[in-house]
Amino acid sequence: MNNILTKSVWRMRNKDDFKAGQEVNAALIPTGGTSYQLYVPSGGCHNACIFCNYGFNHPVRREKILKRVEHICKFLPRNVETLILESSGSFLDDREFSEDLQYQIMGIVARTNVYRVQIETHYKTVTYEKVKKILEILSGHVVAFEFGLESANDATLSIYNKDIDVGKLYQVVLNCNNLGIETSLNVMVGAPLLTIKEQVQDTLDTVKHILRGCPENTAIVLFPLNIKDYTLVKHLYNQGRYSAISHWEFIEVLEKIPRNVLDRIYISWWGNRYNEFHGKKAIIHPKSCEKCHNQLMDFYSKFVNAKSVEEKQKLVEKISMVSCECRDDYEKEKESQKIDKDIWQRLAEEEKKLIDEFDL
Repeated sequence: MNNILTKSVWRMRNKDDFKAGQEVNAALIPTGGTSYQLYVPSGGCHNACIFCNYGFNHPVRREKILKRVEHICKFLPRNVETLILESSGSFLDDREFSEDLQYQIMGIVARTNVYRVQIETHYKTVTYEKVKKILEILSGHVVAFEFGLESANDATLSIYNKDIDVGKLYQVVLNCNNLGIETSLNVMVGAPLLTIKEQVQDTLDTVKHILRGCPENTAIVLFPLNIKDYTLVKHLYNQGRYSAISHWEFIEVLEKIPRNVLDRIYISWWGNRYNEFHGKKAIIHPKSCEKCHNQLMDFYSKFVNAKSVEEKQKLVEKISMVSCECRDDYEKEKESQKIDKDIWQRLAEEEKKLIDEFDL
């Protein structure tokens, strides 16, 4: 990870004196369609991604958490098909909470009727021993792992301050596939310091990279970058060096993905979610106008619930026909952006600004 970005991220996180160290409990969060997230508070992620506010250290009260998880699992909504296990970072990270507690929570979930149990975690937390234990506990359920990739481009990963070796991540994906575990990779749309055209192309290149490098059943989850409180992205936003992406940028990415692979494409965080403990006002979602907003939300809802590649194709074709002034504004902004410096030069200049702003 980049030393300057890492220090800046932790300065931003440490501004939240109220949330850091606050005791919270497990919660069930709808994520769209038949998917729900079972959030378990933890010691917090030790990584320093610039867009993420998962670094808060919450006290882990074992009995309180287990009691709450029992209650949640007893009264799950009837439509739950996928239950996503998530902590304040990586669910399988023993630094966040003990391996024993991880397995106890899985044991409770194993007694439910959900079809699939998906675990969101950093690829470095996955070991052969853990995988075998998880498959033993969750036998009878489809088991899936969700990993954050964001981009397959080294420069973009450096901007995000992601601690990832793409080749090693792909190897973990392959190993999981060989053991019968489904996998999905998260890909972000909207990296700071890039032009709109570069952001779109970076995402499309990453999708192609995954299609070439991972098993055919590897799912790809596209996220438009949300601007969250207590993140470095929010600092850049406040300084006027970053703005929320347009919904039409996200739509453009979906339009340009080959139609025949749309069955492997899923979406999340398009404006349907907020941080459970920071509230709705703590997140700035992608932007649109009142004229097209409902059409976009309807498209996202139908896309996430689509059951076939043909259905997704028709939905993308339909939303592509929508015209709107804010879509025209997006196209004009995209065409007007000109940068004559490479990404590494832009990142170096940004580091100098952060050193001054955070007195590093």
